[in-house]
Amino acid sequence: MNRIDIAKRVARTSASLIVGLSSTACGGGGADGGGGGRQSVFNPNAGGAGGDSGTSSTTPTADANCGVQTSSTTKLPTDVLLVLDRSGSMSESIAADCCCTSSCRNITGAQMCSDTSNCTQRWPALTTAVTSTLSAATSIDWGLKMFSSPSQNSACGVTQGVEVPVGGGSSNALQTAISNVSPNGNTPTASAISAATAYLRNVTDTNAKVILLATDGEPNCKAGSRDTSTSDVDGTTTAIADALTAGYKVYVIGIGPSVGNLDNFAQAGGTGHYYPATSAQDLANALASISAAVSSCTFEMSQTPPDVNNLAVYLDGALVSKNSTNGWSFGATSQTVILNGTTCAQITSGAATKVQVLFGCPGQQPPPVL
Repeated sequence: MNRIDIAKRVARTSASLIVGLSSTACGGGGADGGGGGRQSVFNPNAGGAGGDSGTSSTTPTADANCGVQTSSTTKLPTDVLLVLDRSGSMSESIAADCCCTSSCRNITGAQMCSDTSNCTQRWPALTTAVTSTLSAATSIDWGLKMFSSPSQNSACGVTQGVEVPVGGGSSNALQTAISNVSPNGNTPTASAISAATAYLRNVTDTNAKVILLATDGEPNCKAGSRDTSTSDVDGTTTAIADALTAGYKVYVIGIGPSVGNLDNFAQAGGTGHYYPATSAQDLANALASISAAVSSCTFEMSQTPPDVNNLAVYLDGALVSKNSTNGWSFGATSQTVILNGTTCAQITSGAATKVQVLFGCPGQQPPPVL
């Protein structure tokens, strides 16, 4: 049965409103449908902006009280706040706990690496990886929080604000902020995560929000301790868990060979495992993987469903269950649909290419297949 016949059958028997999902980053156009309307289909493998630019509808008849209507949709960006460790050890080699330069040795006291000619420092490697990620991940609105804060004289000082606010078009400001500072100070990770959580609570857009922590070692600057080198693993784990409770998952990248058990932090942040990085390529891969994981599966419809209890989502024509783990769920509003877990993975991997949303009429059950 071709797509035109399908649309006609839905118009006659289900009397439903079909809305296609498209992506500004990777959307596809709609296929002609029956009943005077069109079905618009999200195709992440097609280039250009997707969806129709307006809406159209047919005049209801006695046997089609809801008609067929097409509406454009937009893929929402994800707000990602980078929380970057700029402690003195970030000047050391990314592959080993040693110094590539004498200035690093003056800061950390670590021994010089045996081969300084082929030595990559952690901070420059991070700067390069962030720059390439910002260019590639255009569906993310980035922000930046560094610790300790560059504006603080204290090795454990963390301000309540951020160095770069989350927002579209923030890439240049973020790159400038990173390039204008050098590694120094201790590792007050708990304070940085708490400040990041407090900041995101005041970001009022409806985008999904996550924290991306990149660090090279065990946190210190424990609250209440006079010794700034006192470990603060427990405090950091609590701060990360509090971020998750507030609705912000925490992804973790471990830079260098001696990061400790950062899986504990990732698990507290709801992301399962950390991403190890002992080379510049590892860093680039980790940032790319996390960018893909957070930015692919949230879509905003151009209108609110007339009945939020009578809505169906289809993946390649098959009905998807409403399930916040591996199905679909509403986002910040009932006008936003999120694909979750294995359903999202089918889109990001390319195993599935079409997502459709059907607005049903009261008393009508959605068909199992479109």
